[in-house]
Amino acid sequence: MTSLNADQHTFSDYSSLIEAYHERGWTDGLPVVPPTEANVRSFLDHTGLAPDDILGGVPTREVTCTAEHAAINAVMAGCKPEYFPVVVAAVRAHLEEKGNCHSTTGTLSGASQCLIINGPIRQELDVASRAGCFGPGFRANATIGRALRLIIRNVCRAIPGFLDRASFSTPARYSFCFGEDEEESPWTPLHVERGFPAETSTATVHAVMTMVAASDSRSRNPEGVMDSIVKEARLRGAGGDKWLGDELNIVLVVGPEHRRYFAESGMSKSQMRDYLWPRMTKKSGNGERRLKLGKPDNILIVSAGGPGMAETWLLLPHLALAITKQVDLPGR
Repeated sequence: MTSLNADQHTFSDYSSLIEAYHERGWTDGLPVVPPTEANVRSFLDHTGLAPDDILGGVPTREVTCTAEHAAINAVMAGCKPEYFPVVVAAVRAHLEEKGNCHSTTGTLSGASQCLIINGPIRQELDVASRAGCFGPGFRANATIGRALRLIIRNVCRAIPGFLDRASFSTPARYSFCFGEDEEESPWTPLHVERGFPAETSTATVHAVMTMVAASDSRSRNPEGVMDSIVKEARLRGAGGDKWLGDELNIVLVVGPEHRRYFAESGMSKSQMRDYLWPRMTKKSGNGERRLKLGKPDNILIVSAGGPGMAETWLLLPHLALAITKQVDLPGR
């Protein structure tokens, strides 16, 4: 049996553990589940990974994240063992070079990490994608997103006042995770557009500078809805840099009230991008700011949310690309 590498600690009771973890700065301010050796091994067993298998690193911080590191924090976050393959995929995505962990977790702006889950794993794990999917009340969403953030804190050293330099930060840094509502979508799912088979499950991590709703309950056609999206986007803009090249992404999360106008007209994601991209990227002026998106495909369109509010949410980027990784499930 492969040995675990983390230091072992013994506590007289759960309350003592909780207080010690808070005092040592190992939590996000909320209570945690004790990462016992049995729990950590159970999580690793669900991925087939050895404790010292490397998931990625942050060279600027001299940080390497192993499977054991990730498992410990996923246990602490309250995940079930079967959630752990998604956490692993999310960590790998975030720690890709152009996922830009160093900047997105240390920036003064307090950018958050949004995790979008696609494929069959959504329903297997009961990942919420409809009403309330951005908020509390769903164990899979809350704990998978929290696991990624605890890893960012405890492994990648993004601790407020240390390497996390956010002026205000955001509640989305506790957890921000949801699934795409593929079943109620008129479009090709995000992961398929990004080159994965439909039967594959994936995790996409997108660094979010700002999230804002484009609310429009008056328009009755796709063009009107998209004009509202463009207006909201250009109030804020989005900038890239030479290192990222022309691949910077914006994510549009389209709710069912807006989605139905696109479905009724038969408008594809590609046709939406052809309309949105030139309007989002045209020269700034009249109090507006352009979005520096190198090509139409950089607009990622996702279906989610519940009925009622006629909204499309804009997840405007920080200095990173949206990265998608396959969820590896041993034996499948």
